[in-house]
Amino acid sequence: MSWLKSANVWLVVIFGIMSCFIVIQSVEHPDGYLTSDSAHYLQMAENLLAGDGMETASYVPDISTYFATWPIGYPVLIAGVSLVTFSDVFWASKILNIILLALSLLLIRLLFKDKAPFVALIFFVSTFTTLFSYTWSEVPFLFGLLWLVYSIVRYVETNRIGFAWQMLFAATFLFFMRYIGLIGAGIIGLVGFYFLFRKQWKNMLICWIAGTIPIVIAGVYLVLNHLNTGLMTGMERIPRAETASEFVTMLWRGILAEVNVLATSSQVYINESLILLVVALLLFIRPRHIKALFTLDKEKWLLPGMFLLVGIVYFTAIVYMRWGAHFDPFNYRLLGPATFMAWLFLASWFAQTNGDGWKRWRLFLFVVLGVALVMNVGYRTYTSVLSPSPDYADTKNKVTALYEEVPEESIVAFENIHARYLRTDLQFIKVHFQPYFATKETVDEFLERVTPNNAAGVYLENHPIREDRYHESFVELIDANKDDGNFIQID
Repeated sequence: MSWLKSANVWLVVIFGIMSCFIVIQSVEHPDGYLTSDSAHYLQMAENLLAGDGMETASYVPDISTYFATWPIGYPVLIAGVSLVTFSDVFWASKILNIILLALSLLLIRLLFKDKAPFVALIFFVSTFTTLFSYTWSEVPFLFGLLWLVYSIVRYVETNRIGFAWQMLFAATFLFFMRYIGLIGAGIIGLVGFYFLFRKQWKNMLICWIAGTIPIVIAGVYLVLNHLNTGLMTGMERIPRAETASEFVTMLWRGILAEVNVLATSSQVYINESLILLVVALLLFIRPRHIKALFTLDKEKWLLPGMFLLVGIVYFTAIVYMRWGAHFDPFNYRLLGPATFMAWLFLASWFAQTNGDGWKRWRLFLFVVLGVALVMNVGYRTYTSVLSPSPDYADTKNKVTALYEEVPEESIVAFENIHARYLRTDLQFIKVHFQPYFATKETVDEFLERVTPNNAAGVYLENHPIREDRYHESFVELIDANKDDGNFIQID
């Protein structure tokens, strides 16, 4: 039974559990853990596979469909996996999540050696079980942050040029997953200042070159976006809708939810989660074990210090960006990368101890994250399988049948998210709504915006819309035609 002591075996077990969980959630969830953003990624992946480049179906000369709201990297990865595995883009995105999980576990194994399985248990925290279920660019972004830390730590330890190349590639990878990934280049620049203070001029120069190249690549990419769409990131970024007080409250609730290891909520299971953390501390940790964390040798601070630095830089950047522009609220999606770095900081800090100290801290991790495994994987899988709700296949078949009513090469608004990648011959145009656009668009303004066009027709999917977001003219149009079929032709 000596194999039970193998770190590799337990990493494979963790990988197997998470992989099965991702597949089951994808099958059982009505939307397959897709959102509107996910549908855009899959639509572009389909477009790339068809050889149509970065511009989707376009029937309105004055409206660009160039893919610029997000970087192109994630759809490229999905398309690549689809091409290699012969799977559709939906399943390619889920296979990609599993591949990225495997690569993340490999890096954790390289960083933590035999202690890796206890560190890898962090993937059972609610934030990460949820993120890895979705088709979102945050999943490769998490891997990119871990890769960046790995390459920086190894370069500082060894000064090998191969790890400098990895720093450059990791920073570039982060940018092509999310625009905020440009922080990776800045972090490499900060490492260059570390070498500057130590008067290691060659290493300083290598770091600054490795940080500058991704910035240049990003600059060229953003200029291309501007040339094709008139905007650096493809869409107008409007000021935040919240007051300063509302913003701080939203941020606080988001942080509280990230402390919750049992649910992605600042209310559900938050008390139970805090009790779990406190009880585990009281059961296994004594003052001497906490003292040992603060008396580590200087060289042992490198790894946890890098996780902490990257987490702080990301958190600061995302809060600053959200302060200046309106987009998603602070939740597991925006704060998840900072939470990932925070958990890796703590786990790597604990892992620097030895003897009785490490035995106690690994028991703490095992109990807390073991309970998280039961709740976030076991219980969620159980409820998903027993749920009477339609599964993803049902939803896909329903949407496919529904959109057979729409003529080829038409324009559609208020679309079902799945139609974006199931009907790539259609141009989907968003009606401007608040708070994501500056004003609510009227029916006449929308028609003026899509005219002239060479589409077969302009349609609205006929379903209730939110009165607080859309102009009353659209609300009235939908209400007046609520019993007149699945689509309303308005051209």
